[in-house]
Formats: sequence, C-alpha cells, structure tokens
Amino acid sequence: MKAPDFDGLLAEYCRTSVPALPSSFSANVLREIRLRGAEIKKESGWVASMFSCLSPGMVAASLSVALVVGVFAPGLARGSDASMAANGLGLNAFSTSKMPSGLLR
Repeated sequence: MKAPDFDGLLAEYCRTSVPALPSSFSANVLREIRLRGAEIKKESGWVASMFSCLSPGMVAASLSVALVVGVFAPGLARGSDASMAANGLGLNAFSTSKMPSGLLR
C-alpha cells in the first residue's frame, strides 16, 4: 500500500464516528465481572483442596506415620550383615567375614 493511499485511509477512519454503546452495556459488564468472580471462588483449585485436608488430626496422623517410618524403616531394611544395597553393589568385599581364616579379626 502506498503512503498516499494509507494516509487517505487513516483520514477516512478519523472522520468515521464511533458507534454508540447499548444502554445495558455497563450492567452487562458488571454482571460478567460478578459471574467470573463467583466462578473463581467456586473453582479454587488444588491448592485450596490440599489445605482443606490440613485438619489437626490429619497433621498429627501424618507426623506420627512419618516418625514411625523414619525410625523403624532403616532397622527393617538392614540385613543380617549389611544392607541389600551394599550386598548388591559389592561394597562389603573387604569385610572381616569374607576374609580367609579371619585375618583381620
């Protein structure tokens, strides 16, 4: 588009009047704002549902389960001589039980 054509088009747009808004425009905008605000409050998301589970009883139960698992799980996971991970990785190659005739006892 050439510059004179573009200037003429802009001048035509400047002369064109803006159409009038309907009389119920402001009421419709306010109604839409209220409806969207209600939707946001209704669909609060996963964070609010997670915090709704945080009753004192739920917190106490979660902490007690975490304490029991943290205290007793390492003892239960430990094997008779070494843990399963140490056996699987061969980390007990130089343990005294593997030495012939117990050289390091």
